[in-house]
Amino acid sequence: MARPPTPTKPYTDLTSRAAVERLMSPGGGTGVIDFWAPWCAPCRAVAPHFEAVAAQHVGDAPAVRFYKVNTEAHPELAAAFNIRSIPTMVLVHDGEVQDVVVGALDARRLSAKVDWLLSRARGEGFWTRLLGRKPAATAAQE
Repeated sequence: MARPPTPTKPYTDLTSRAAVERLMSPGGGTGVIDFWAPWCAPCRAVAPHFEAVAAQHVGDAPAVRFYKVNTEAHPELAAAFNIRSIPTMVLVHDGEVQDVVVGALDARRLSAKVDWLLSRARGEGFWTRLLGRKPAATAAQE
């Protein structure tokens, strides 16, 4: 009997310094990195939420990519980001850390963070991100 195809993960496992350097270089794009370990119960609780949000954003424009770093297997990658506690999510855009969230996030809160990161990637300013539109005085000046 043929096996059903293994579903593709909506995230990439970061396992090398070179992969992190590509992501963190100018033009590296927009990404969410989940630092976790197999023994960490909160990390295991976050995993299905992370995967669900990653799956929701497949094909987004601008693209946001999702990554996981197993801190047990790759402590040097966690050290490069000064990770001291897990779970930790690092949100990056074009080689710059935009935000760091320490602790467990549910799907709703993670999705809100990703939406915020995408708005920054689109170049939307503070007022657009806050209000969903430009304030009247700013729009009239343009």
